Order: sequence, then C-alpha cells, then structure tokens
Amino acid sequence: MNEDLAKKAEILKNLASAEMYGGDYSAALKHGQEALKLYEKLGDLPNLVLGHTMLVTIFAEGPLVLQDQAKSLEHVEAALTIAESGPDTPEKAFFYTLMAHHYLHEDEPGASITWARKAEDLAGKLGTFVGTPLGTAQARMGELDNGMKYQEKDWEFYVQGGNPLGMVLCGHQIILTRALVRNIPLALKWEKTVAPEVARIGRASPNAVNRSLVLTHALSGEIPKAMETCRIAESFDVNAGASCWLEDSASLGFLYLRAGDWDRARQVLEKALPIHDDAHNTVAVKALCLVLGSLNLKERNFPKAEELLLKSLEICRNGGNILFELWALPVLAELYLKMGQLEKAAEYVDKGFELMKPEQNWYGLPAPMYLARAMLAAARKDWETASDSFDKAIQINRQYQLPWDEARTLYERGLMYLARGGQGDRDKAHQDLDEALAIFQKVGAKKDAEKILRKKEMLRA
Repeated sequence: MNEDLAKKAEILKNLASAEMYGGDYSAALKHGQEALKLYEKLGDLPNLVLGHTMLVTIFAEGPLVLQDQAKSLEHVEAALTIAESGPDTPEKAFFYTLMAHHYLHEDEPGASITWARKAEDLAGKLGTFVGTPLGTAQARMGELDNGMKYQEKDWEFYVQGGNPLGMVLCGHQIILTRALVRNIPLALKWEKTVAPEVARIGRASPNAVNRSLVLTHALSGEIPKAMETCRIAESFDVNAGASCWLEDSASLGFLYLRAGDWDRARQVLEKALPIHDDAHNTVAVKALCLVLGSLNLKERNFPKAEELLLKSLEICRNGGNILFELWALPVLAELYLKMGQLEKAAEYVDKGFELMKPEQNWYGLPAPMYLARAMLAAARKDWETASDSFDKAIQINRQYQLPWDEARTLYERGLMYLARGGQGDRDKAHQDLDEALAIFQKVGAKKDAEKILRKKEMLRA
C-alpha cells in the first residue's frame, strides 16, 4: 500500500515540477498539493521538504494571481520545522533565506535582517555561500550605504556562480533600492550592468527589473524610455509569468501620475491594490497606497488621500521601513498644508528630518523633505527658512538628476515669491515659473505644465 502511495506521490511531484518549469503554475500547484498530502501520509520527510519548497516558490514568486505570502509562510515554516530537527546543512540556510525574503514582502525589514543573518551565520559555519536580502532590508531600515554594498557583493557571487534566480532577484533589488533612495545616476549605472545579464536568462526574468526601471526612468524624466519599459511591463502576463513584486508594484501608476494621465494612473493602481492586498503582499500595498493617495491629493480628494497615505505610513512604521517612510512623510505634510492644518504638517516635516541622521548620506531623499519644509515656512511667512529650504531642495534634485522634482520646487518657489511680494520678487517668480514650465514640458508632465500656463495667464490678467 505504502509502495503504491509512494509511486503515485513521485509521479505527482515530477509532474508538478515539469509543469512549473513549463510555466503552467496552476497545474503545478494542484499536483504539488496532491503530492504533499501523500508524502504527509507516508511520513516521507525529505520529500515533504521538497514539496513545501515547491509550493513556497509558487505562492511567493509565481504568477501574481496565485501569489499568497501568508500561504508561502506556512510552507516555509513547515519545511523549516523539519529541517531544524536535522543537522546543519546548506538547505537549512536556504530556508532561513526564504524566511528573510518573506519578511521583505511583509514589509518588516527588521525581521528580514534577523533571518538573513541566521542564514549567513550558518553558511559561514558550513563554509558555503548563501545569498540573502540582507542588503535590501538594511537599506529599508535606513542603513543605505551598508545595504547597497551588501547587494553589490551578492551580485558578484551570483554572476560568478551563474545563478540565474539570484541574478534576477538581486538585480531587481539593486536597481529598485537606488531608485528609492533617489540616486538616479547610480540606478542608471546599474541598469547597464543588470539589464543585459537578466535579459540573457530569458522567459519572464526581466519583468521585475523592468518595473524597477519604470520607476527609475520616471524619476529621471526620461518619459519616452519609461513609457517603452512600461509597455513591456504591462504586456507581462500576470496569470502565467513568475515575478517578485516589491515597491515597484506601483511604478506604472507612478509613471502615469507624473506624465499627467491621471485616469490611466487610477485604473492601474485601483486594479493592482486589491490583488496585492489579497496576496498579503504588504510591501506592494504600502507603495500602491502612497501613489494612489498622491493621485487623490492632486485631485483634491483630501479625505481619500489622507486614508491611503496614513495606511502607507502605518505599514512603514509597523515594520520599521525608514526608507519608504521618507517617501510618505513629505506627501502627508503637503496634504495637511492644503487642508490648512499647519501644525499637523509640521509634525511630519519634523519627523522626516529626525529620521535622516546627519552622519550618513541620504542621497536624493532629503529633497522632498526640504520642499515640504519650504512650503510650510512659506505658509507661515517665514521667508528666510522657506528660501533656504527651496534652494537646498533644488540643489539636491539637480545633483541626483531628478528634473520633475526640480521643476516642482521651482514652481513652489515662484509661488513663494509672489506671496512675499518684495522688491524684484515678481520677476523672480516669473523666472522660476518659466524654468519650471520648460522642464515639465521636456519631461512630458502635461498637467503640471498646464497648471503653470494657467498661473501665468492669471498673472498677465
């Protein structure tokens, strides 16, 4: 009887493996689960571990419609429970790494670091290499330089070892992290290194990298390039292709928002949000809430903007994601400024500067915080602080090649000059508005350009 069950389980396991390799993840899931039940009856621990591992792959990195990070965690923990009862092996270190990667999706970088270090410690004891998301998690916790150095070290190991999955995951995280710290020159430099390597792997491999490049090019103002990469990313079949979805899950909506196609942005974001919510992919939900909240802010739907932005901030704070909190705080400050709640806006501005420890490099992240501080100071008629903060924001945006952000800052500084109304201020305002208009037109930000044209028309009246 047991021999027959074992044969049937073996057939199902091999069938599921072949189906997964061939891209039929739904069939692989069905047959993998059937095989797992048989191995549980048999008490076959080695094959139970293999079965759980296959299901982790499907639920964590399979087609988006099948992903479920909560179910993935159940299978990782089940496999790890079996592995922990045995000797220390590279396999056990691998399960520690899976736990670390899971907590990236939970947006709990602190927990991810704990598991990644366990994996590293065990691999060091065994004299083997294990790639972990330690660098990505460190960067999310605000250790930007340490995190990015670790990512680069891992990349070299993956390339030298010819590890395709490692190259895809690490390359994706390298470009995304540099885009999130708003260091566009560095993100573009890594595009030249990562994209050709990943493209050679084939199948659906480039998709995660493409989404991180959509964000990079949207920030850099290379809108035609961003739109082309976006087109490729949108053609990706979420029902079939496997991919890892992190903060770049919101990159397509972010691009459409900046390009001024707000209807398309809403369509993309509102479609993606419930999918990632159902998949318990918290890291994506957080990013989607931020961009959708920003869209509602643009459309002056303040209650909905507040709901979404506060949800994004709550996720950041629950998991200790300082890096993305620095994306949320200036948007919240702007929201409360527009709602006339200056003290509340000041709380978010102060928190942002408190998070950015002065002894380390924060790359382009301070620019939005300086813009928020400048807008707050202008609202309070503290012209000196406003002027100084606008200048710092402009300088940082230019240094890290963030033209849209530079134009936005110039526009707001122009409004400050008009509000201040001192000698020569009107001329300075016109100069800033003209410069901002030229940049917005160059980067294809049509709604922002239209807003400036309307303002200039009002000034002529």
